[in-house]
Amino acid sequence: MAPTLVSNADSWYQVPQANTVTFKTAHGDVVIALHPTLAPKHVARFKALIDAGFYNEQAFYRVVDGFVAQAGSNDTHDTSQFAANLLKPISAEFTQPLNSNVKLVESKDMFAPNTGFLDGFPVGIDKNRKEMWGLHCPGVVAFARNSEKDTASTEFYIVIGQAPRHLDRNMSVVGRVVKGMELLQKLPRGNMDTGGVLDEITQESKIKQAFVHTSNSTPYFLQTPRHEEYKKRVNTGKNLDNPFFHDNTYGPRPIDVCYYQTKASDKTW
Repeated sequence: MAPTLVSNADSWYQVPQANTVTFKTAHGDVVIALHPTLAPKHVARFKALIDAGFYNEQAFYRVVDGFVAQAGSNDTHDTSQFAANLLKPISAEFTQPLNSNVKLVESKDMFAPNTGFLDGFPVGIDKNRKEMWGLHCPGVVAFARNSEKDTASTEFYIVIGQAPRHLDRNMSVVGRVVKGMELLQKLPRGNMDTGGVLDEITQESKIKQAFVHTSNSTPYFLQTPRHEEYKKRVNTGKNLDNPFFHDNTYGPRPIDVCYYQTKASDKTW
């Protein structure tokens, strides 16, 4: 008989509906949860662009298999149709002051002194610097930019493959996908000779509509590291505490939080 899982207020973070957004695609709805604490100016810009209809009928125009799906206008938008302050560059928000809600999971990460979660969003942690930053785990959403750091404006990308952690602390992360990752995998892939940009945009790549959720929308929840199911998964990953495994010579093993992410759901359990 399977053990009973314990769920309580510390086990789940309810994402405010105003911080959840939907992108309607040809393949179905992709829902993204945002956390303003990670990059307040970028989150505000993202929501403002959505409210202004900027992404409607735009596309995922750069899609690299195993890497990212990048979306927006690719500089084809009519600047006269939008307020100038919606299109100007944003100052980079690569790191933020360490938040008291952060829960540490791993201290042997390859790319950070520590890793864990801020309300279910994966973060890197540096206690000495008192800093945190969003990690480039699968499903994470961040703003795209040019080589100069303060050049993000309208374009964003979603990690659809192996975690490109070399981008950590160099991009402004705004949230993570909570529904529809499998739909993003259906997007047409781009031409690698042009960095993954599609040669032709079809309806298969289009964003039909994007909108910010209202207060009566379905709430979404992110599991926290305090959830019993998550603690069990991490324990198995560290100690291979499962009859399937027969060799744990090098245990206990460090945990890659991008592989052992907390789960998202439209209900708690």
